[in-house]
Amino acid sequence: MATIIDVMLSIKRERTILFYHKDTNQFDNYPISKTEMENLTDDALIPEYDYNNFRLPSYEEIGHKEIMRLYVKDCVEDKVMRTALFNILRRDDYVDAFLEKLQELALYDDFLTICGDIYNQIFEEWASKNDLHFS
Repeated sequence: MATIIDVMLSIKRERTILFYHKDTNQFDNYPISKTEMENLTDDALIPEYDYNNFRLPSYEEIGHKEIMRLYVKDCVEDKVMRTALFNILRRDDYVDAFLEKLQELALYDDFLTICGDIYNQIFEEWASKNDLHFS
């Protein structure tokens, strides 16, 4: 299983919707688990809410831009780097470009260390709201 921050950063603006499936303990973009899909009959409907499949927070609910902006504002001291990162955040599609630039500037690990707690908190609040427990 990918780390929580990897899962959270994979939720992007391009209509990425991720689900957690309790029965298989997997994250993917299918509204039901593969196990349930195999047992689905032709006339079966996907339930609006069930106790096995949970939609993760949406792109809008996560607020990547605010988290990334906070990181640049508070943690990046070099003005050239700050400008480059803030310019990326002006785009509509910025998540991948921002992460790539962080890697190019050798700031990616620092970003994960500092902002990982924010992503973990968002994930933990989602898990608590859905009465899910991860060990």
